[in-house]
Amino acid sequence: MSFEERQILVVGAGPSGLIVAKEAARRGMDVLVVEEDSEIGVPCHCAGLLSLKGLERLNISTDGPYVQNMIQGAFFYSPSGLSFKVERQSPVACVVDRSIFDKHLASQAIRLGAEIKLNNRVLGIRLEKNYVVVKSENEILKASMIIDAEGVSSRIVKASGLKPMNPSHLLPGFQMDLYGVDVNPNYVEVHVGSKVAPGFFAWVIPLSSNSARVGLACRKANPKELLRRFVERRFKGEEYKLLTSRSGIIVTSGPIEKTFVNRLLIVGDAAGQVKPTTGGGVILGGLCGTIAGKIAAEAVNLRKFDENFLRLYEESWRRELGREFKYMLWARRILNALSDHMIDKGFELIIKEGLHETISYKGDMDFQSSVILELLRRRRILRMLIPLLRL
Repeated sequence: MSFEERQILVVGAGPSGLIVAKEAARRGMDVLVVEEDSEIGVPCHCAGLLSLKGLERLNISTDGPYVQNMIQGAFFYSPSGLSFKVERQSPVACVVDRSIFDKHLASQAIRLGAEIKLNNRVLGIRLEKNYVVVKSENEILKASMIIDAEGVSSRIVKASGLKPMNPSHLLPGFQMDLYGVDVNPNYVEVHVGSKVAPGFFAWVIPLSSNSARVGLACRKANPKELLRRFVERRFKGEEYKLLTSRSGIIVTSGPIEKTFVNRLLIVGDAAGQVKPTTGGGVILGGLCGTIAGKIAAEAVNLRKFDENFLRLYEESWRRELGREFKYMLWARRILNALSDHMIDKGFELIIKEGLHETISYKGDMDFQSSVILELLRRRRILRMLIPLLRL
């Protein structure tokens, strides 16, 4: 078994890890990314709906070859079939092919000097006073800094003594790409209710006018079976073809309590840096990855790898995103407590008071705190939710 030493080692070649690698390599660091799978971006467990504003915040092109479709708005459907629409005059999001998208991020990191090794599963780490020892299937690595971007099933979080995410907030999901369906190519669909997807929602994301990515996540149920029933109802009478199907885990827990120890930073899904409302983690995890790459490079330059210095990472991302996670987590807890009847009542209020127009005007797919607070300022909504606000 070979032995190799690097300045910064990133475990996991998803978007967060690749953004860390890019930012650290940009600052002249010797960066190695190790990935357990044989191909970047494969397998894919993501719905691939990303906000244009979020991509711009990450300095990622919104017209790259990974873009499959542009999205202008969304239709929301209640348990009883009530619906409202939120939209902008121009596109606010795009659907991406995550395999191509991740490969694009990898090529950026490589051009800046990072190295990526595939088929290299990390088996364990040991934090020493002067370095970190990482044992993988192929070699033993030694690094000044390690960044954990493994994803939901992180082994490093537990090995480092940090508290992992609460498993009860990790929801099983399943999705399919379908061809030959009739969908509006400009609008996503969100379907809620205990019969559709208890504890979360179902989504229809158009890839074109005749193809869509359809999926759901749920609590205490079989997502594959629920999705089969949903697809039968939603596309009844249509002759469609199944292109791909895949399972995944949706994170709704919010961030873990602490995302750093000596010589180690945690980013992305492993850190719970995922929107509790929707389970989307590419943008917010990427923003945290940007911060992690900068702090890791600075730590190497200053040779400061202790917690007193690395806490700057957590202080930075919480200052930028802590409010968002707080209110999105609050909203998720309220949504989880709503019965189908209360959800229908909420839809009625939104439609009657024209709140969907407020959401259309003020809504931000990634920074959701402002619109959440705006809705709670409405007396009738607040009155309906008062029994739940003590949760």
